[in-house]
Amino acid sequence: MSQEKVDRYKEEKKNRAKNMKRAKIKKVLIILLVAIVLGAAIGIPLGRWIYDYKQNHVKEEDVFISSHDYDSWFDNFWVENYSDFYTGASLASEDTSEEPTEEASSEDSSATETASTSDTTEAASTTEAPATEDAGSVQ
Repeated sequence: MSQEKVDRYKEEKKNRAKNMKRAKIKKVLIILLVAIVLGAAIGIPLGRWIYDYKQNHVKEEDVFISSHDYDSWFDNFWVENYSDFYTGASLASEDTSEEPTEEASSEDSSATETASTSDTTEAASTTEAPATEDAGSVQ
């Protein structure tokens, strides 16, 4: 019997590195599996609870829109509120309902010419004002 013990010891000593390596791998796998099971046992119910909580407490203002809808909304908002500050004029899309006719455009151009000539003659008359006027009078 003592010879059997000696043989077992020699065999164990010969395979000791291999056996220790297998034991370490087994230990790591057991720890990994326990971690996965515990993570799933805690994570799945917690994740469902968070998801349900978020779904039940979504505000109406938190509704998401597509980027195309946002671009359209922003373009309209900018045109309605801020375009005049930067362009200094109203956009053509705002007054598309009023298209001038040929008669109206010719009348407008003649009225503009008359106004510009009267402005120049008025400006000329103010520069050639006589020196005899009182300094206290306001024109």
